[in-house]
Amino acid sequence: MSQFVRQLALASLLFVALPVNAFERAPELALVQALPVDGMERGNLSALQYCGSQLLALSDREDQTLFVLQTIGASWQASAEHFELPKDSPSMLPVQLLAGAWLRGLSGRALDFEGLACDAQANRYLVSESQLGVLKLPPAGETAVKGQWLDLDPAVYSEGESRGLWQQVNALAEGVAIDAEAETLWLAAERQGRGLLKLQRQDDQWRCPLAGCVLLAERRFLPTDTFAPGVLNKEVLPADFSDLVLWQGKLWTLERNAHQVCRRSSVSGKRERCWSFAQTVLAEPYFYPDAPFGLAEALLINEDGIMIGLDNNDRVRPDGDSRPWIFQFELPSDWQEETKRD
Repeated sequence: MSQFVRQLALASLLFVALPVNAFERAPELALVQALPVDGMERGNLSALQYCGSQLLALSDREDQTLFVLQTIGASWQASAEHFELPKDSPSMLPVQLLAGAWLRGLSGRALDFEGLACDAQANRYLVSESQLGVLKLPPAGETAVKGQWLDLDPAVYSEGESRGLWQQVNALAEGVAIDAEAETLWLAAERQGRGLLKLQRQDDQWRCPLAGCVLLAERRFLPTDTFAPGVLNKEVLPADFSDLVLWQGKLWTLERNAHQVCRRSSVSGKRERCWSFAQTVLAEPYFYPDAPFGLAEALLINEDGIMIGLDNNDRVRPDGDSRPWIFQFELPSDWQEETKRD
């Protein structure tokens, strides 16, 4: 029996079986424009967010840099905003996961910032996958900007681990969201298993609610016929979360391998509706034939629409383009409908 088959068998014992209609075809988002990003030399676009009037971006290969994006001609131009890190990087992770993250850091992913959120005061919150921590940056100003790690409840790890989250290096925290008042914080666990967690601020500490941190924990796999024959279906792919947004009181998840955006309850994490962007990113010229999984890692939603950024991981398209790309889609007219899919 192969290792992969054994993993599937274990998953079937640990998690609730997947409903037969759980991956019904979602309606497609309408593309408005697609523009490349210039000025991010190391690439690896991992997050997008408006903070005040600025559109900010993250690269998971840059430990001390945010990027401010502006459209210039037919591309986004990124300019760097540097910040200082605290001397220490406290982490609740066990030694084996920290050691694995340290080894990955040798290739330039030390803190591996994967998600970005902002509160009403324009404070920025960056989630570090390698540390399972959240770094808070004050609003951009003329003085040097220095980050501070949030004091997160250790139960974020212990409760999550007991529910099947935080199982492997480079599959940990992939998204962060915060409410305008900076009273509630949500985290997204990436894959195998994937999940959503919630914390509430108590003075300068972030603690789990009485009901616990974990809103959702599941290990799901996409059927091999999810996409067209020969496209990303050479093996069974895990359902994952690659970014997280709080908008209009709902959690919105970017689900990279399923090529969709889903609206979820901010209380339970249950999925309500999904919309697909597969027909855009799996078509030329935006398709990367050598990518064995989805590449969408950055999500931004507001009244102007839905923005999705690709982290192409240094891959080059058939037309020779190696830059990160950002797609802007129309906000679907039915985004408020309450049809539940789970």
